[in-house]
Amino acid sequence: MTASAPRRRFGLRPTIHVESLDLEQLVTESLIRIGADTVAALGLFDFYDEQTIRRIGWHMAGRTGTDFRIGRRLLQLTVPDGYLLPPLEYRMCLVTEPTDEEMYEAPLIHPYGIQLWQSGSSPAEWRINGSVCHPEWEPRLWCRLLYLHHDKRMAFTGEGWVRLGKRMHS
Repeated sequence: MTASAPRRRFGLRPTIHVESLDLEQLVTESLIRIGADTVAALGLFDFYDEQTIRRIGWHMAGRTGTDFRIGRRLLQLTVPDGYLLPPLEYRMCLVTEPTDEEMYEAPLIHPYGIQLWQSGSSPAEWRINGSVCHPEWEPRLWCRLLYLHHDKRMAFTGEGWVRLGKRMHS
């Protein structure tokens, strides 16, 4: 019986498991991947300040692959309740207020989840999913989130306005 040597990946960094890293390791890995010139351009000084960690997380989440996963994990660790939400200034559309008719006709999404989603080489985007309570809509929703109205508990999506029920952990 012959034993084979482990596969060597010439010129490639070793694979990291993002979920197993703690906050300090994630920040260190992010700074290595970002590079010194970008760190200086972003004006990052105190690397363990919560606001700085969020800035590093958002910068990394704008990338793809492992960099995106590192950024998303950094953002998850800085949120007190574990629910990652878009920042308050997040808006991908001009519409920010539903009309009375849209509020009345909007389907209820219960339960719903909001994820920061990235696939392949496409940039990250916010997605909403959940079970739809409305006779004219499909029973499941998975679409792009364009605006989140916190006060009215509504979201503007690629499909139109939806009302938000209870949030499931995502």
